[in-house]
Amino acid sequence: MPQDDFLRYEASGIAALLRTRSLAVPYYQRAYSWRTAEEPLPGASTSGEKLQVVDYWNDLRTSFYDKTSYFLGTVVLARGGDEGRQLVIDGQQRLVTTSLLLASIRNRFLDEGEKDFAQSTQQDYLGKFDRKVGADRPKLILNTDDRAFYESHIVKSETFAPLNVSQRLIADAYGYLSERVQEFVGSHGTGWRQKLNELVDWLDTGAQIVAIDVASEADAFLIFETLNDRGADLTVADLLKNYLFKQSGSRLDEVQNNWTSTLTNLDIDKVGNQRFTSFARHLLSSRHGRVRERDVYGRMKAVVSDPVSAVSFSQDLKDSSRAYDAIITPESDYWADYPSSVGSAAEVLVELNLEQYRPLMLAVLATFPKKEITRFVPTMVSWAIRGLCAGTLGAGSAETAFCEAAKSVRSGATSSTEGILADTKVGALVPTDGEFQNTFKVWKVVRAPVARYILRAMELEVIGDREPELVVNDDADQVNLEHIFPKSAKTADWPQFTPDDRRTFVHRIGNLCLLRRGPNGRIGNKSWNIKQPILAASALQLTKKAADFSVWTRASIEARQRELAEIAVRTWPRLPRS
Repeated sequence: MPQDDFLRYEASGIAALLRTRSLAVPYYQRAYSWRTAEEPLPGASTSGEKLQVVDYWNDLRTSFYDKTSYFLGTVVLARGGDEGRQLVIDGQQRLVTTSLLLASIRNRFLDEGEKDFAQSTQQDYLGKFDRKVGADRPKLILNTDDRAFYESHIVKSETFAPLNVSQRLIADAYGYLSERVQEFVGSHGTGWRQKLNELVDWLDTGAQIVAIDVASEADAFLIFETLNDRGADLTVADLLKNYLFKQSGSRLDEVQNNWTSTLTNLDIDKVGNQRFTSFARHLLSSRHGRVRERDVYGRMKAVVSDPVSAVSFSQDLKDSSRAYDAIITPESDYWADYPSSVGSAAEVLVELNLEQYRPLMLAVLATFPKKEITRFVPTMVSWAIRGLCAGTLGAGSAETAFCEAAKSVRSGATSSTEGILADTKVGALVPTDGEFQNTFKVWKVVRAPVARYILRAMELEVIGDREPELVVNDDADQVNLEHIFPKSAKTADWPQFTPDDRRTFVHRIGNLCLLRRGPNGRIGNKSWNIKQPILAASALQLTKKAADFSVWTRASIEARQRELAEIAVRTWPRLPRS
């Protein structure tokens, strides 16, 4: 191995690295995330994810039988861990999966009565007996999320139920690889022991990695970033974390602690998922103006250049992440200190599935006093509905306006909800009463949850609720959304509508109503003669009033929608209610 104070490197079999080193995954590193199946786990996303454990086994098995080299990439290690262990900065997913395969091989030797072979595999690759503690000490220690489960269930073969998503993924990978080893043994008949030994040897020599060993964690982060600066599959979180840690110098512990708290606040089991990327982008946009996702890393590098700025930025991540979690998960206890109307408004905003306003919301939550936050958050619901209706929220210019308003709020130039409307470009996104009423008259709403919310909110306005726009859309199982002129209307039942009318009118608000579940809860494709008495019997005022029309035509839909437009202006006021 070439020697250097800064960097050492060697080509090695991946199992040989486990055999010859004592390794530890730092507590701030991501938990185990490789998958074996497409079935969703609670708290884990499966969208577009590879089945890495399956690919690992298939590639390894093919290389073993073909006797072709299998290169697993680089593993970056840093010296200076506790008890002389080296810290795994990059490569832990591959190392853990390899150790799970070796544990499966150990178990198969044991099940076949080959105790000595099992013990050799255990001592060489998984856990070496330590006379001082009287037990096997793991060759590899995982982070705090997975350490106890891995050590007990994998290294010591003890029964240990998985307690979180990453432990479940380890258990799944362990089970999958155990099945593959059993199949492997079964396919070789009486020669299984020799072949299984050859597979262990292949892991030790043929499945190759390049181990890069540097003097410190900060050096390791530099190497990690350099290795991946040409488009490797790194997440924004990976890049931010490693750059922050590299810049933190002697204050690395502070940055690590802030980073860990950030992930905890965001409830992220796996570093680098879309939630973190969105948070980082919205936080930077809230401070510096609109930042595109591809520019997040570059913007952060412009902000962080030394240990002081690294600590400051990581502290901002920690402080802002709790607020961001409250914005996207309104059941957060963050809202416990506010009136219930604020939490309800946050929940409605989540239902509306908008992101453009989040940089402004972060700025308001960080800057405005509690009383003004209580006024702003419900008003944001009204702005969102008015903007959705008028179509002003879809372009990049809308996000830019919210981001510039966020900067104005943070600088102190804007200090009230009314000021945001009057003094920033957000005001141009929020229609006046007249504009809102006119656009509402022709509004088509395709998304059923949004349509249901709009109708429920207006129903509450009609019966006199003080804050009808804050109704939470929580009773989809009790109330059906009905298209009076059906989406799949039969020409014989609805001769007054042409095919073009169907495209134009079926999703118009004036054609929609709510019906409570029950014997008549779904009236589907029935004709107006059948629907009218059912609507007339409804306890919901807006639904009941729709039955006042003797026939249901294009003119009926337009007339009803004009009436609803007048109600909408009162339901979602442009200015705070108080």
